[in-house]
Amino acid sequence: MSAVALVTGVLVLALTACSDPVPVAPSVSPTNTALPAPTGDGLLRIGTMFPMTGDLAASGAAQVAGAQVAAREIDSQGGVLGQPVQLIHRNSAGDEQAALASFADRAVDAVLWDAGSAVRPEVPASVAPAALLPLNGLVNGGTPLAASEEFAKRLLVADPGLTATAGGAEAYDGVIATALAAMVTGDDGAGSIETGWVTVREGPTVCTSWGECLLALSEGQQIEYQGLTGRQS
Repeated sequence: MSAVALVTGVLVLALTACSDPVPVAPSVSPTNTALPAPTGDGLLRIGTMFPMTGDLAASGAAQVAGAQVAAREIDSQGGVLGQPVQLIHRNSAGDEQAALASFADRAVDAVLWDAGSAVRPEVPASVAPAALLPLNGLVNGGTPLAASEEFAKRLLVADPGLTATAGGAEAYDGVIATALAAMVTGDDGAGSIETGWVTVREGPTVCTSWGECLLALSEGQQIEYQGLTGRQS
């Protein structure tokens, strides 16, 4: 069984973003999954492919807002590996090849794919070397649901012009899960993130927020991140 050291000096919230940060001492989180060699540079860059124009633009806007809510929550509590999360948004309804090429130019570590559409077979190779997380693989059989009233308020803070909220929760969970993957592996490289995506969903300790999950990890527990959308389908 391997053990992954959590980054020193991370500040977490015990349960919610409304609490005061709690200093967390270095600890280890055990995992049964073998870790690949680290390839990251210490800065987690997450690319998104959401529709920003056309008939599905409202869903894309909700997903952008959901990703931003997650990134702000993470950054307010110490970031990932001591650094803020960097989001690079691109329009999945525009020039797809140009968007994917720009991810490579920006050294993106992981790409979140639109919650409202399936990933075509050729997409993973086009995204490589970044890891790919199709958000329609989160709960509800690929059909994003409108956000809860509480989370909808958070989305509207990020984008007061939203006209829909479906997809926002999936994007939020995608960013949080990716950040947790980097934390449990101690690396922001694509291979580590792919391994971490599995690791953060296979433990016995259920957690639903960044602060709650990070606190559990600091206590040496193995987590199952369920987030806003619940257990992964």
